Amino acid sequence: MEDKHLFESVCDVLARHGFDVAPPQAAGLFVRLRPGRGLLLGWRPGPETAHSGRDAADEAGDEFQRLRGALTLALSEILTTSGYIVTGQGVDLLVGCPRASARIPSPATGDPVTTRIL
Repeated sequence: MEDKHLFESVCDVLARHGFDVAPPQAAGLFVRLRPGRGLLLGWRPGPETAHSGRDAADEAGDEFQRLRGALTLALSEILTTSGYIVTGQGVDLLVGCPRASARIPSPATGDPVTTRIL
């Protein structure tokens, strides 16, 4: 599967599950192309997560880590169930081409298309 199709199909799967991909450098869910390796998928917090004072920052940091963990788990489950190969990459996910014979939705129609990796 070529990189552009992988990017489009992953973004389509995420959109159908209620996720919006943020534009480059913006806060939120991001998808970045890693040529020859797949896509890097993660979440960048917005300014609302910044707090003043050490205790507030520690508390916010713990909550942030729990939220990021839950989001990463949900994204991993959605993409794995959709047929993609998903591995942890630090706090982000590396998303690879679909497994052999996976039924990946076509970005154009949303209809499942059987993909065979030879």
